[in-house]
Amino acid sequence: MKPYELWEHLELRDMAIKHIKRLKTERNLEERWIALIIEMFASNEWNPINDYNGCTIVQDTKHPSLACLPHDYMWISGHGGTMADRIFYNLMIMQGVSKGRSMRRWLLVRTGWYGFYMWKYIFSKKFMPPTKAMIALDKYFKAKEYYE
Repeated sequence: MKPYELWEHLELRDMAIKHIKRLKTERNLEERWIALIIEMFASNEWNPINDYNGCTIVQDTKHPSLACLPHDYMWISGHGGTMADRIFYNLMIMQGVSKGRSMRRWLLVRTGWYGFYMWKYIFSKKFMPPTKAMIALDKYFKAKEYYE
């Protein structure tokens, strides 16, 4: 059974948005993060109820995970790669995961990218450019110098 199989599509989206608002982050970050959530639930490139499986290997700290949910969307829809993983790293920190633990999880997804997913996308020719919401969120983190 998938973790959100019994959830309604909009219920999962609304819960993610509610969690983001509870974090009380900077308004600019909140708006960009919510824009990514709205974009991914409007996308025809994946089905969040069937495709999102929670944080792989590690337990979700929030349901749904505010870092893993968009990361799964970016990877499954073909927008995965370096930018998706940088966003994932920073979103983990924003939702309260320590920098050390965030870095370990980032290293695991980078290893997965180079070891498997990159090749899967190359052979299926499913590489997609970053979305507007991804670019806006990545620019926010770069301007704040949250990552090197």
